[in-house]
Amino acid sequence: MSLTAYVLHTLGIIVLGIEELPGAVLQDLLGSIATVTVFATLWSRHVRRGLCEWLLGTVTRPAGLVR
Repeated sequence: MSLTAYVLHTLGIIVLGIEELPGAVLQDLLGSIATVTVFATLWSRHVRRGLCEWLLGTVTRPAGLVR
């Protein structure tokens, strides 16, 4: 779930335009942390793996067949 949380955090920064500010505002930082934490908690209660982890595992599964 950590890769998914990192990607969501990065996308949130881009969408909100926070990277254009000289420094992150404390409220933005705390809001981002709270949002990702709540999302990760709810997701992990219903799904075994994060979305990015599942996608990466699916894409690299054929590599396990190579000998």
